[in-house]
Amino acid sequence: MKEKKKLIDKIQKLLAMAKHNASNENEAATALRQAESMMRKHEIDFADVNAQKLSTDDMSEGKTGESRNSSWVWTLAWAASHLTSTLPWRRYGEITFCGTKEDVQVALLMHDYLVGVTERLASKYQGADDDWAHSLRAQRNAFKMGLVRRILERCGDIKDEREEALTKASVSGKDLVIVKSDLIKKSFPMIHYSSPKRQRTECVLSYRNGVRSGNGVSLNDQVGSTKRTMIA
Repeated sequence: MKEKKKLIDKIQKLLAMAKHNASNENEAATALRQAESMMRKHEIDFADVNAQKLSTDDMSEGKTGESRNSSWVWTLAWAASHLTSTLPWRRYGEITFCGTKEDVQVALLMHDYLVGVTERLASKYQGADDDWAHSLRAQRNAFKMGLVRRILERCGDIKDEREEALTKASVSGKDLVIVKSDLIKKSFPMIHYSSPKRQRTECVLSYRNGVRSGNGVSLNDQVGSTKRTMIA
């Protein structure tokens, strides 16, 4: 369907724009808001068609090229999956997204964006003012842990809101949520989709600072807000 492909192309361009304009908070935030809005529109507008016609033949997988076996990178994979109706898995550190071709394409871009934002924020973090017991490296790692945990929580909330909107839009909308998840698992039966585990850290102050920064990363609900300075 040409209209569907055009919509996905626009979403991809907006996510790429958000990544490249990461140093310009306003432009990146605007691009993320538009991409998220289009993703919701895509799900709702094509719910009736997708719920009836999707099959295992429509399922595909895409590799991120990410080989770091880091818990924070894996946590962000689940955050991206919440926003894109996909499921992630990893082997030897390499992360792969499974879902429809369009969803996987967007998930790869979203994950790349979130990893880039996290790295940029962590590199700027200079540690907690009252923490002299831990090295800057340890504090930056704790900061990352708090940051990605908050991003994951916010993406989960967005996922719930989107599914609620789909259910209200039509009966097929609710069916689409179930159909996609079932088809992914059916198409890739040998894959175990393990959720990210919460990590422990002694750098409590830096972890909390990361959580606060996670509230400012542009996803969708806070983009454009005048109450906070957006980061992304």
